[in-house]
Amino acid sequence: MYWIFIVIFIITVLIPDIIRRDVFFLSETRAEEIAIFLMGAIAFVAFIKNERLLIFHKREKAKDQKKINQTVKDLMESYSYIGEVNRKMDILMNIALGLSDRSLLSKSKENEIYKSILSATDFIFKAESTYIRFVDLNTFQTKKELKTKENGLNIKNDELADMEEDAQIKKLNDCIIIRSSQSIKNIKSYIIIRNYDKEEENSAKNIEIVKVFASQALFLYSYTHGEIIK
Repeated sequence: MYWIFIVIFIITVLIPDIIRRDVFFLSETRAEEIAIFLMGAIAFVAFIKNERLLIFHKREKAKDQKKINQTVKDLMESYSYIGEVNRKMDILMNIALGLSDRSLLSKSKENEIYKSILSATDFIFKAESTYIRFVDLNTFQTKKELKTKENGLNIKNDELADMEEDAQIKKLNDCIIIRSSQSIKNIKSYIIIRNYDKEEENSAKNIEIVKVFASQALFLYSYTHGEIIK
């Protein structure tokens, strides 16, 4: 493009030498003026086209950069998601392995598994605190409760037992409540998640994982308290 401007400039400078006499009905001076005007107009048009071309390339470059940034962001989110899924699978595997060997289910091992369920639920829902409560549905008494933080939870057992028969999830105040699908000797386990990330609530996989936790917790409780339940 710059060579075009150089050629136009040279021709414009040489116009007085190129036109040395009248051209058709135009005098020499008028012909030179028109020629210089035409060369200027050509230069102006070439400049405008070049400017538009530069603007177009800048826009395309900006679009490409935006696509690259979005791709990098998507990749980072994908890696983060894969890492989080792997972490959740590790958590489920560790808890399952802890329940599989019944010969090692001592009191300390029982509490360790409960803590694993609590910390795993905190991790999955990015929650402030999590509770596991075992409730006798006949008397509405709390048989056992564990929590990640020592802060008060103003939820009564009749509010937990009031969940609809086919519902395993309930929202109450700043909490989401997930219960075990089955009961053993009229005892159900409830996992209460407090001040959690609302985006995690929309993940069906997260809900299903915590449902598994609730069932595992109930199974553990029923096994370690077998004589009391009987």
